[in-house]
Amino acid sequence: MLKRTIVAASLAALSFSTVWAQENATFTLRSGERLTGQLVDMGGSGFSIRVDGKDRQIATGDMALIDFTGSTMSQGDWDRISSGQQVIWLRNGQTITGQLYDIGGRTPLRITVKTDGGERELRSNEISRIALARPTASTSGSGGGNAITVSGQQQWTPTGITVRQGETLSINAEGEIRISPDSNDRATPNGIVNQRFDPRAPMPRTLAGALIGRIGSGQPFGIGASGTFKAPGSGQLFLGVNDSNVADNDGSFQVTVERSGTPVRRR
Repeated sequence: MLKRTIVAASLAALSFSTVWAQENATFTLRSGERLTGQLVDMGGSGFSIRVDGKDRQIATGDMALIDFTGSTMSQGDWDRISSGQQVIWLRNGQTITGQLYDIGGRTPLRITVKTDGGERELRSNEISRIALARPTASTSGSGGGNAITVSGQQQWTPTGITVRQGETLSINAEGEIRISPDSNDRATPNGIVNQRFDPRAPMPRTLAGALIGRIGSGQPFGIGASGTFKAPGSGQLFLGVNDSNVADNDGSFQVTVERSGTPVRRR
């Protein structure tokens, strides 16, 4: 009996460590695909990440950008990446050029970078983003489409797309999430199929589970499965799920954003 208790306690401790040994991030792959989830580890085979509660391995050579803060990469930022050299932006504004060497530990993750001056150990809560390589597809957010995974377990997903007031945004979404442990609580981007509302959600008069958006820290607006609208303000576009408790959700929406039009000029 004692042995079983010890084993159970050990498994519980291991499970607790695994749950907390991760950091929320947005990942841009060299293919241009963008994923939102948690960074768990980096080993010989590449990066261990968790997307929609499922573990996924990304080969080192397939990862272009790890973004912890929802910041935006300009063309000049991408141009700073040279062969064999990577760039780390810290939250205090400092940049480090070197080579990402190791990721591990518990939250905040321990991140080791090799620089010309030797190894430097950082914490994930000190870092804004890590650029490892140029993507082969455009990720600048200007023109064309940008594919984004919107997790049902995250209230607001940073798209990495900075818009200006007056720009025309065309958004199309598909997929399905479950917004409670009840298997009948399924939602498409248009909202929950049983047509109920959540009075504590960001938009209480919009169907629960629907795809919504906001720009910067502005007021949320409804999107649904498709829509075209003028950006009401300037800043980064965030996409979210209209739900007051995202912790028990499952699934994700796949969203494509296209932008065009002439922005409003500020006077």
